[in-house]
Amino acid sequence: MKRIAIVVPRCHETLVGGAEALAWQYATLLAGDYAVEVLTTTATDYVSWTNDLPARDEQRDGVTIRRFRVARERGGYFHDLHRRLLTHFAANANAEGPRVRWPEALQEEFIRAQGPVCPGLIEHLAQHGDEYAALIFLTYLYPTTYDGVRALAHRRWAIVPTLHDEPPAYFGAFAQMARHTPRLLWNTLAEKRLGKKLWDIDAGNIVAMTVATDPIAPAREREPYLLYCGRIDSHKGCAMLIEAFETYKAANPSTLRLVLTGADKLGLRESAEVRYLGFVDEARKFALMAGALAFVHPSPYESLSIVALEAMAQGTPVVVNGECEILADHVTLSGSGFVFHGAAELHAAIDQVLALDAGTRAKQAARARAYVLHNYSREQVRARLVAEVEALSEAEGLAASG
Repeated sequence: MKRIAIVVPRCHETLVGGAEALAWQYATLLAGDYAVEVLTTTATDYVSWTNDLPARDEQRDGVTIRRFRVARERGGYFHDLHRRLLTHFAANANAEGPRVRWPEALQEEFIRAQGPVCPGLIEHLAQHGDEYAALIFLTYLYPTTYDGVRALAHRRWAIVPTLHDEPPAYFGAFAQMARHTPRLLWNTLAEKRLGKKLWDIDAGNIVAMTVATDPIAPAREREPYLLYCGRIDSHKGCAMLIEAFETYKAANPSTLRLVLTGADKLGLRESAEVRYLGFVDEARKFALMAGALAFVHPSPYESLSIVALEAMAQGTPVVVNGECEILADHVTLSGSGFVFHGAAELHAAIDQVLALDAGTRAKQAARARAYVLHNYSREQVRARLVAEVEALSEAEGLAASG
């Protein structure tokens, strides 16, 4: 049986979204036909990279998870560099040439200060990398990928970029890495277009991710509500969403509420307008999606958005930030949902959601669900993923098998 490795900064059953969910799904999709290992760190918190899990091997759902310690936590030095990058990025918004003009050494300093720096994982790749028939790295952003691919003596590896239009994506160091990547696995056409824009690369195939599609009975809440699920922080646009919703309610008194679930990085205070439910299990999450008037995703930075697709699979209209081309594409290609730019258009989108009659809402629901079923079914995603793994494993001859 061919041995496969998936390299990702974090892996734990409590991490339910983003690249971590994608990595785990790929591991379980491949586990029936390959000996799959997830190579990861002992950290679960991407803000601090604290070593809060033991450094050991474990088994879960037929997959071996190997955990390696992080060398240092993220500190104030990184935050200083990040502020410096944001200032530099804004200053070059309308300038000719590259948006980020840092020397490569400073770019690499940022990448490693961001973390997680994990020497044991890199050493494992250097010593045992040839034992794997194929390796898949998620995401482009972290040193587990940037340094990990350099540790390999072969080219049987791929990167799943999960690329966002964000300042570090403009680093020439990442563009160079992408151009030397044997295979790139994209989540959407819009993400691949972004790769062309930022990295001048038109290679790679779309593999994407399967999402849960079984219809769930709607939650029956006290008041009608809009829903957001996921990490609740400014980077995801949540501060803007909450402020815009409270402004909307002040001008339009009603029983409508905004409900949020997930990890709170903002220090939310519940109010008469906003309900925070914390972490909820998958069944509860899907029921909330099915019962919501709309699922609102305010993030300007997404490479797929699992939660938006899950809500669409429940037939729920989505209201998405048009700054994120990937989210806007979901609305355009499905023919359902609403796109906003700024608080005023978000207010207008809420008005449109509230104005939907039963017939129009049913048509939107059918189009949203059909879009997800056509593009993100388990069978389609698994077939595309297996094809990529086989192409990698055959690139330089078959690696050792166990």
